[in-house]
Amino acid sequence: MLDCIIDAKPIKKPDLTVVIVGHSAAKLPKLIEAQAARMAKGNGGGPSNMITADGRYLLLKPDEKAWLVGGENWRLLGRDIADALRSGKLESALVLAHGRSANVQALVEGIALGDYRFNLCRSGKESKRSRIEVHIPGHGPAIEAGLLTSGAQNLARELADTPPNLLNPQTFAARARAELSGTGIDVRITSGANALRKAGFPGLAQVGMAGSAEPCLVEMHYKPGKKRKSKKDVRLALVGKGITFDSGGISLKPGDKMWEMKGDMSGAAAVLGAMSWIAEHEPGIPISGYLCLAENMPDRTAQRPGDIYQARNGKWIHVDNTDAEGRLVLSDVLTYAGERGATHIVDVATLTGACMVALGDRMGGLMGRGDAFLQSVRAAGQEAGEEFWQLPLYGEYRSLLDHPHADLNNIGGRFAGAITAGIFLSEFVPENTQWAHLDIAGPAIQSGGWRYYAKGMTGFATRTLIRLAQKLG
Repeated sequence: MLDCIIDAKPIKKPDLTVVIVGHSAAKLPKLIEAQAARMAKGNGGGPSNMITADGRYLLLKPDEKAWLVGGENWRLLGRDIADALRSGKLESALVLAHGRSANVQALVEGIALGDYRFNLCRSGKESKRSRIEVHIPGHGPAIEAGLLTSGAQNLARELADTPPNLLNPQTFAARARAELSGTGIDVRITSGANALRKAGFPGLAQVGMAGSAEPCLVEMHYKPGKKRKSKKDVRLALVGKGITFDSGGISLKPGDKMWEMKGDMSGAAAVLGAMSWIAEHEPGIPISGYLCLAENMPDRTAQRPGDIYQARNGKWIHVDNTDAEGRLVLSDVLTYAGERGATHIVDVATLTGACMVALGDRMGGLMGRGDAFLQSVRAAGQEAGEEFWQLPLYGEYRSLLDHPHADLNNIGGRFAGAITAGIFLSEFVPENTQWAHLDIAGPAIQSGGWRYYAKGMTGFATRTLIRLAQKLG
């Protein structure tokens, strides 16, 4: 978790003074000015960060690589500040920066995201970290915005990092209710396989009926007050896949790295993180969040390959492989979100390994319906520093989901797995609804370090959802 205070208060004797080269108007000692000037003139081959010999100053220069979009270069500076304080065992830093508030917001996000560590299950000294303080005078609103956004993402990371014996569908649902308590967001929970079937969510019931904890659907409904309500006829729904542990079910996964499947609820974690931001920021449009929570486990009560069931929209689904469960838990909820009047739907899921094979672990896949909306979603990601690449819902591939005994097979064969998963989901989105599917299987977890992320879960897509809510609201 976070052991860091970031505020706009001035401080007279910081342990470390941070100078953002080219973005600081403060008067500095001549030697520091000279070093900063040399860094500013560098052609990209010189250092982008440097601690002075006396250890009192940290000089940072924003990286200008073309692929660092949406303030990512400033988030990396924030990571460097957190790293310098931790490695030097220092307690306080004064950051000298001026310019765009968006840059300072990204800097704050980088500090908070870079300082995050999951220590819930560490004992003794390892469970405790000294508190660090970062002061950035003159930037109160940007600091507040950065803390709110990074706090939402770190909530998603903490949930995804939590082991599955401590975070199951029921405890996740309870955490969602607790996080949104007192905010004005209406939280409703439908719990248990039988209750889910009666309510019209057979896919979620099918997947979760063998879990050690009952599956559930968490609904979170936000309505803007009269003062905040916009004139736009937009109602946004965010739907998150929340498999708190995915063994594959009867179609059991290989044992190697199966522990990573505690993070198969990263989509739901991102949605809850975004809803926590929405509760504080209060956009001008109605927004609903849905967490599709289940464990996918083998048991005598588990669904079997060969089972056929009828979805909420009347279509019959043949279960060919129980490890293609994410699309089953999402399908009925996509239909339901449309029934409730959503004009725009975004689902977020660690859905397919095929997407990671296609795009790697540094960007997510984007598919859906409505070209302008898809462009808006991708732009929101870029503005937030999260990259998505659009894949086609190629019509000819629909036949790969054909089955002689049902309307749909739940897998589409060896090739184009990410695309056929998207095509499957499209069958459950109402026709006139604009829809984006975000497959975050790659960037949701990092086996090493990446940018400002330590090893573990990233909370990827949280900032994209937040930025989209800002743009639409």
